[in-house]
Parts: sequence; C-alpha cells; structure tokens
Amino acid sequence: MESPKLCIDCKHYVAVRNCKHPSLGISLVDGTPNTDFCAVMRSSNRNCGVEAALFEPVEAVVYDLAELFPEAPFPNIRRD
Repeated sequence: MESPKLCIDCKHYVAVRNCKHPSLGISLVDGTPNTDFCAVMRSSNRNCGVEAALFEPVEAVVYDLAELFPEAPFPNIRRD
C-alpha cells in the first residue's frame, strides 16, 4: 500500500494547517494568495480530496555548507 500524501509535504502548505493552492485565487484586497484549511481542501471532492489530487511535493533544497560558511574547515566528502 502506498503511503498517504500528507499536506505538510506539499508545496502549497503554509503554517497553521492552511493550503494556498493557486486554484483558490488571490485576495482582491492585497493580492496575496487566498488560503483555506487543509482539512477542508482534503475533505471536499471539488478540491484536493482524500486522494490529494492537487498535491505537489516540496522540492528539496541542497545547501553547500562550504559556500555558506567559507571560514569553517569542512572535510571534502566528495573525494575529489
């Protein structure tokens, strides 16, 4: 069985259990993305639903610590 797609792993998830999927539109007051509760988005068949139809995984961020902290003596783990 495939593991469930969790909202917290989706790129549209924002703090406090909200979803800012583009299908929700933007605020006509300040232009920020509209949000809705993740529970509402996942329970409704017209939105994401139980099967997570609008789910997009968060892209992994890779940091080069040697570049961020040039003064720190990091070992060369690539074995160049």
